[in-house]
Amino acid sequence: TEQWEEAVKKLAMHVVAAKPTYLDPSTVPEEAISKEKEILKEKMADSKKPPEILEKIITGQLRKFYEGVCLTEQAHMVEEGGPKVKKVLESLGLEVKGFRLMGMSK
Repeated sequence: TEQWEEAVKKLAMHVVAAKPTYLDPSTVPEEAISKEKEILKEKMADSKKPPEILEKIITGQLRKFYEGVCLTEQAHMVEEGGPKVKKVLESLGLEVKGFRLMGMSK
């Protein structure tokens, strides 16, 4: 349908602009998550906050990490209002099972 074609076109434009690395949080390798957690812990090493508060902060920062690297968690750059890609897909009854960003060099 025309609506489907338009949605796919916009999603392709978003992928080119946002350059996500992973499809969704479940596809992020554990080593990448561990590395990100270590970076966050190092940043907060001097904070003197209780461990349970630090864990909540890390969880929130990981959510931001996912928004940067996971297609489904990103704000859609082409849709008005910038809803999460996941919400746009759900509203249209679409599911992305994978993507590949390919580039050309001189």
